[in-house]
Amino acid sequence: MPFALVSFTEAEFSLWMVFVAFYALIVVFDFGLSTTFSRQINYVLSGAQSLIKVGVSQEVNKNSINYLLFSKIINSAKCVFFFIAIITTAILLVTYFFFLSSIAAKSGLDISLEWLFYSLAIIINIFCLLYNALFFGTNNVASIYKVVSFSNLAFFVFAITLIFYDYTLMAVAVARLLSAIAYYLCANYEINKLKMLYGYVKTSWQDTKTTLSLLIPNAGRIGIVSLGNFLLTKTTILIVAYYFSASESASYSLALNLFGILTSVSLLYMTVVTPILNRAIQDADFSKVRKLQFKVRLVCLTTCLLGCASVLIIVPELLSLINSKTNLPNIYVLAFFSLMVFLDVNRQLSMNLIAATNHIPFYKAIVFSGAVSIIMILAALELGYLTLLTPVIISLAVQSLFNNWYWTLRERDILIKQ
Repeated sequence: MPFALVSFTEAEFSLWMVFVAFYALIVVFDFGLSTTFSRQINYVLSGAQSLIKVGVSQEVNKNSINYLLFSKIINSAKCVFFFIAIITTAILLVTYFFFLSSIAAKSGLDISLEWLFYSLAIIINIFCLLYNALFFGTNNVASIYKVVSFSNLAFFVFAITLIFYDYTLMAVAVARLLSAIAYYLCANYEINKLKMLYGYVKTSWQDTKTTLSLLIPNAGRIGIVSLGNFLLTKTTILIVAYYFSASESASYSLALNLFGILTSVSLLYMTVVTPILNRAIQDADFSKVRKLQFKVRLVCLTTCLLGCASVLIIVPELLSLINSKTNLPNIYVLAFFSLMVFLDVNRQLSMNLIAATNHIPFYKAIVFSGAVSIIMILAALELGYLTLLTPVIISLAVQSLFNNWYWTLRERDILIKQ
């Protein structure tokens, strides 16, 4: 990002943030399936002998792994992600012709080739969601982070090199595509090396349909949550790009991207511990669950607080030091962003524990609040409240009315009752 901030014009940086917003659609297109598949693999490898739509199976044999059930989950995942990749291709094509091309034209840019490369990267990553489920499901967390690290390293090396040669958006697009290919190759290598597919056999199409009928309901609910989160965060980039100048749009996008990275980093420890949490719940070891959740919350919220302080105090100085062409919004916008992110991290910690019990009761509230936020933001901007505080304050207020406190109480009820 520092290289982009120095080399990209404000129009190019704003378009790059739109690209990043669409890259986040991978999580939406996943529709909660990789999380659901990985959780079910956790259950099976802990001895579960059957799958159920809601809750944890009581049919358990800890001395025998049901590899046929394991294979059914893997084959179901392959089928679903192939189908999603086809739909994603169509959506990305429509997006370019009916949205992105007109935005780029306003700045006198032609981004057709850049969008082609970036779209290919997204499609490859959709296929690779199967590997995410397998890595987390088999508790090979260290391996997936090794693969991700190598993929990210490839992205940075290629992007920085090409930016030095003044390729700007093309640099990012090509680097993202090569990074996706690196991820695909490295993931396959790790899966074969660690024999993660040990015991896997091909199953029938009927088995796939039966398995999906059990998994799709909760996966769909998690997918709706992902859609709600997308509406609350990334969609505002598109709205700001439409209503504000390139300079203001770039400033807002930079802040949102930084806080998005902070959220991911803050929740990293939760992601690492989740496979262990799933297995503890399958084993009904709620003493261990309580200890894990306390430690996860302490680490994640402390990381978030330190990160917010850094964005408020250190990052503006760094941007000035590198003579960035894009600056952060004013301190008031950043302060509200910080509060929103802190409450969001706490909420996601609670929802993760609830989801680990194979119950997804929060999906309606999340997507409803996301839709309401977008409608209210659009209405406020149309009424003339053209300030970058508008989308931040509205998003924070809508979430705080219910989601930011209710699901933490539900988490507490689960831990106390058990």
